[in-house]
Amino acid sequence: MQTCPIRQNFSPKSIVQLKSYRTFVRSMECNVPENMKKANLFLIWIFSISVIATSCREDIVKDSGGEKTGKLARMNIADAKLLFITSGESGVKLYGVKNSSLLKSTSEMSDEIYEIEYLDENGKPVEDKIPRSIYDAGDFLIVFFREVDGWVVAEEAYFVRKADGAVYEVPNEYIPSSDGYNELIFNSNVNRQGFKYPGNGDFLNISFDGNDNFYYTAIRCLSSGECPHILYRVSSISNSGIDFRQVSAENETVWGFCMDDAGNSIYCRAGGEWLRYVSADGNMGEPIPVITRTGWDAPVSVYRFVWNGTDGIMALLAVWGEYDSEGWYNAYPENRHYLMKLKNGQFEKTREISLDFSRNFPSSYNVFYVQGKVIYSHYSGSSTILVDISGENSYREIPCPVGANIVINGKLYNFDENTFSLTHINIDNGTATPVFALNKSVLNDYVISCIMDVTESSITFGAYRLSDKMNVVAKIGLDNVPVILQSNSGEVSLVAPLNP
Repeated sequence: MQTCPIRQNFSPKSIVQLKSYRTFVRSMECNVPENMKKANLFLIWIFSISVIATSCREDIVKDSGGEKTGKLARMNIADAKLLFITSGESGVKLYGVKNSSLLKSTSEMSDEIYEIEYLDENGKPVEDKIPRSIYDAGDFLIVFFREVDGWVVAEEAYFVRKADGAVYEVPNEYIPSSDGYNELIFNSNVNRQGFKYPGNGDFLNISFDGNDNFYYTAIRCLSSGECPHILYRVSSISNSGIDFRQVSAENETVWGFCMDDAGNSIYCRAGGEWLRYVSADGNMGEPIPVITRTGWDAPVSVYRFVWNGTDGIMALLAVWGEYDSEGWYNAYPENRHYLMKLKNGQFEKTREISLDFSRNFPSSYNVFYVQGKVIYSHYSGSSTILVDISGENSYREIPCPVGANIVINGKLYNFDENTFSLTHINIDNGTATPVFALNKSVLNDYVISCIMDVTESSITFGAYRLSDKMNVVAKIGLDNVPVILQSNSGEVSLVAPLNP
């Protein structure tokens, strides 16, 4: 198959910002008859001119006095505990939820919603920003905006500091890529709330080490025409610049990754067949096969799950059989499963696990970082077990009457969105204690579209109110009285909790 290089005859900013451009050029150059190429090149020239015009545009608007304003420098998110995006007749808008009282002890039913402002360095509003998605990155948020100009779609990304809303533009070559995630490798940012609520349409894998650095992938297009997803470390974000360091190999696309506290990493290469270990100082280990096979290509073992434990990177290995001393393969009557730990760049067995994995394996839906531990909520038939998979010496199985699906204020819970009930789960002994069971019948006039937030005393949700055919954001507390926080602002399309 022909390798199709990407044309480089216009601004690098446009190449990185516009994934649609890459797709467009490949469709123009690949697998077309020779007699069409001149017409196609003319179309590419027209497209390039429009992209240059778009990429040269700064964030400039005029106030009522005609004075020009500058680039985005701040967003008023410092008081927000939750952000969400709505889509409606008035366009796409970003809102924050904050406590309207100066007293921190005041009931959270006093929450209010306000529209997020985009300001330049002089405090003047920057208009025409269309928010697309928001991701949590520790002390920062990663906020994406898009700009549509005809059939040209440009994308910008910013690091926004939670403490004061200061904005730092992400250089074009380091704009995060949301492609390539797989369920094999787990990060703590994946699952704080396992029940269904609006999230980012594209999954952006973000991981952290113990030094407040965070990691993600970005696309780099090579002269060969390949565009691998490179893993980067991000640190030292300030007005003087942002420090980016490449972690993964130059020509390897990263599909899922995690870090330990020291900054050692493991990632899955494109295709899902191989893992690669990289030490904190940049030394790369030998590839680790995800699946090992017999001589006739039957699987012998497969890694089912990889995660960062409390004392290093761990994995769950499923084994179908083994070779004896004479080289004969012997299949086990039932699969065996082993807890593995990464040591010196390779995984080593630490113990065999006897759990029944026929119903479920660990995944982003049932593994939680909570109270300094890594807890897997395992179920088999009618029984549920909390499994401590924090490390090689901390493994425990604890019976529990309910499955976990949400972490609130550092504690583990089960939230039932069908009954609006919340149950606290003690991770030390498996005890389940009811917190509340609200009267959902008072919401018969509402078609609930999404759960936006759950606390120990309330539920915030987006809904369509039947009586007046209006989209609303509402909250219901222990008194079973719904309070409307916002109405007629459009349908909630994305929710981003600002994790502490």
